[in-house]
Amino acid sequence: MLEIKGLKKNFGKRQALKDVTFSLAAGEIYGLLGPNGAGKTTTLKVLAGLLAPDGGSVIVEGRKYHREDHELKKRIAYVPDQPFLYYKLSGEEHLNFFMDLYRIPYARRREQSDFFFKYFEFEEYRGELVENYSAGTRQKLLISQALAVQPRLLLLDEPLVSIDPLVGKKFKLYLKEVASKGTAVLFATHILSLAQEVCRRIGIIVDGRVIVQGGLAELMALAGQDSLEEFYFQTVLRHEKPAEA
Repeated sequence: MLEIKGLKKNFGKRQALKDVTFSLAAGEIYGLLGPNGAGKTTTLKVLAGLLAPDGGSVIVEGRKYHREDHELKKRIAYVPDQPFLYYKLSGEEHLNFFMDLYRIPYARRREQSDFFFKYFEFEEYRGELVENYSAGTRQKLLISQALAVQPRLLLLDEPLVSIDPLVGKKFKLYLKEVASKGTAVLFATHILSLAQEVCRRIGIIVDGRVIVQGGLAELMALAGQDSLEEFYFQTVLRHEKPAEA
């Protein structure tokens, strides 16, 4: 479904991504873990088409991916870490606008809207302007939009920020159902318990490079650890730059 080789991205003199290489199979939930500034969000923004890479290659479903390939981008949905929403639209208008962008047939739209407003428990806000939403309700709308278009590749950047635990549990259950139908999910998070719960494989990114990746249980067994937290801390500490004097 997704193959990334040697992905690079520079911001001026700073190398945000130096050599990001990993792949996802259809139906797989892959957790991208790493400390702040490691390159998680930049990687997802490149894949979402918001940033142009400075090197490397991205293959999606056997096709070379670039930002101007609009047909290929319709197979990808993105939940960013910082919400971008049109505040003067109602929740329902926003959801319809997003489905417009993906050319979702009108016959499916009402069903999709009804389901997600009820499932994520913000039905009473569907006619209210987004500017009046709480942070958690805005996040529910972002998640609903991404799921409603039924992408082949779902990009999630800290999707459960501001989400209450009950809705978070429902989201995790639905995410596993989506993956069981063939959607590949790239899940960037710093919440280790969440990654351990939902991800089949993980990659740890430090200083713009994926330094280790593989099956969750396999990696922890090789490292002699019984918790993802301990494995993560030891791995990151071994590879982080020493502090300057």
